[in-house]
Amino acid sequence: DIKDSTYLLTSVPPTQSKRVLIEEATGVHCANCPAGTALVGNLKVTHPDRIVATAVFSPLLNYVQSPSKYDFNSNDALSLVTMLGGDPAKPTAAIDRLETGSAYPYFFDLTTWAGTVTTELTKTTPVNLDLQIAPTGNTDQYRLKTVMTFTDTLTADLNLSVYLLEDQVIDYQDSLGVPILNYLHDHILRTILTPLPGSSVLSPTNSHEKGRVSEKTITFTLPKAVMVNGFPQGIVDKTHLKLAVFIHK
Repeated sequence: DIKDSTYLLTSVPPTQSKRVLIEEATGVHCANCPAGTALVGNLKVTHPDRIVATAVFSPLLNYVQSPSKYDFNSNDALSLVTMLGGDPAKPTAAIDRLETGSAYPYFFDLTTWAGTVTTELTKTTPVNLDLQIAPTGNTDQYRLKTVMTFTDTLTADLNLSVYLLEDQVIDYQDSLGVPILNYLHDHILRTILTPLPGSSVLSPTNSHEKGRVSEKTITFTLPKAVMVNGFPQGIVDKTHLKLAVFIHK
């Protein structure tokens, strides 16, 4: 359930710092993927509160067998990589949805992640994003209020996307040389709470004036884990959930 409202401010707040979105294509049976995960972790340490990352477990290199306990695949992960050009080689990452000019048009090779992120962090954003979330009182149901404030005039079709992520899941991971039985998997993409391309901001107009505020309220219920071929797929521990929320063209 998504509801919208809008109004105009007479006093425009200061511009927030831009964050960079990393959609990391990764796999349990990808021996090089721990290097990608480590690099994302290092980037988050180097640029505190400036990186929003998600681990996207699409089918390539994510077949499930013992000693794995969980199936990290999801229909939303497959739909996401398909929208971005296909299930890519791993580890690769979409960074701020920039085009790469490669066979997988939005997925950057590991060697280019740090430089691309550093360049993106020099940019500014014309819209502030503030969030409020609270339980509704119904079991596992929450209401997310997003407040988008335009600090500069912008002409573009914009969408808002919301990802539900899970941290701190301990399970198997292939690695160069020695498989890891108790690997820490973080920011696993569990589900996309908006439509796959995002929910439109101030549609049908694409003109966003300085001081314009668009509010979007999303009510959602946590999805239950299901068994797929004998392995649980979905949320392991709801106390380790978080949201990634971003605005994009």
